[in-house]
Amino acid sequence: MIAGKITPGMTDIAPHIEEAIAHGKKVKLTVTGNSMYPLFKDRRDRAVLSPIEKLKKRDVVFYKRQNGQYVLHRIVKKKGNMLTIAGDNETVKEYQVNVSDCIAVMESFERNSKESNVSDLWYKVYSFFWVAFFPFRKQCRKFLHFGSKLFGANRKKD
Repeated sequence: MIAGKITPGMTDIAPHIEEAIAHGKKVKLTVTGNSMYPLFKDRRDRAVLSPIEKLKKRDVVFYKRQNGQYVLHRIVKKKGNMLTIAGDNETVKEYQVNVSDCIAVMESFERNSKESNVSDLWYKVYSFFWVAFFPFRKQCRKFLHFGSKLFGANRKKD
């Protein structure tokens, strides 16, 4: 007997997501992996995806890579129908992603049962700075890691 929870992989559920989006429906997707950290934490947060009307720089898109892998990452540059994309936790950009490879765009997300919209001011500020400071992500991550050690878990409690 096998005990435990069986979770379908993205290759199993992606066709259902594509179909729902093609029919104009929204899809709530639990985020897996760490490529979009610090915005998303693995298996804690959920992205609400909707059909694409128009894509712009800083949008988070659900797209299919040429190798068949499905990814949720941010647009860091748009030129015509070609996108440059990267996860918020990545230091390498993915070039030459075609707009036609994109399936859906994130309109909001949930964390701890609280929904935040991409039109919220704090989210717009976060997105602007995270894309603008792309060349400095390695240093930012080191600083955040150092700060969490200095002020976070290793701090003695009174």
